[in-house]
Amino acid sequence: MFLAIVIAICLSLVSKSFASECPKIVTQKDFNATRYLGLWYEIERNNIIFEIASKCENATYTDNHNGTVGVYNQAVTAYDGYYTIHGVAVVKDPSEPGALEVIFSNPPRKGDYNVITTNYDEYALVYACQSIPILSYKLEFIWLLSRTKSLSPSRINELKKIIQDMGADVNSVKPTTQNC
Repeated sequence: MFLAIVIAICLSLVSKSFASECPKIVTQKDFNATRYLGLWYEIERNNIIFEIASKCENATYTDNHNGTVGVYNQAVTAYDGYYTIHGVAVVKDPSEPGALEVIFSNPPRKGDYNVITTNYDEYALVYACQSIPILSYKLEFIWLLSRTKSLSPSRINELKKIIQDMGADVNSVKPTTQNC
């Protein structure tokens, strides 16, 4: 019983859908990791458990010169103050260069990082989904990113519509505070 309560609490803290199937998404076909390198600010996201009570989220992507991309995420959290995490992104299949896997070492975890669309200079839309069929449940991760600390409302609506049209739930996508 205790385990069921813990699972219920954890699931209530993340963006969730009680449909167990993740949507069929399409990543950017001509994705160019070299053009994507550099600093990206998180403009909006859904409720992601590892980002609860955080603000000023940003990520810097660097060339590791071995076919992988260095990932350096940082934020300010209500719990620990300044927070960073380092990882490596790897293209999962060369025929789909916008579909990556990110591997973090401390704490150890990995996850998908699917670039749905980007123009490299202004915006990026990133999506991941984890299905838990035994619970008829899925966890969605949606990030709207920008090279600056803001995006126009029309661009935000455009990006939300793109991922919503692919079947993702954008109802919990909310602005990330970038006042640091």
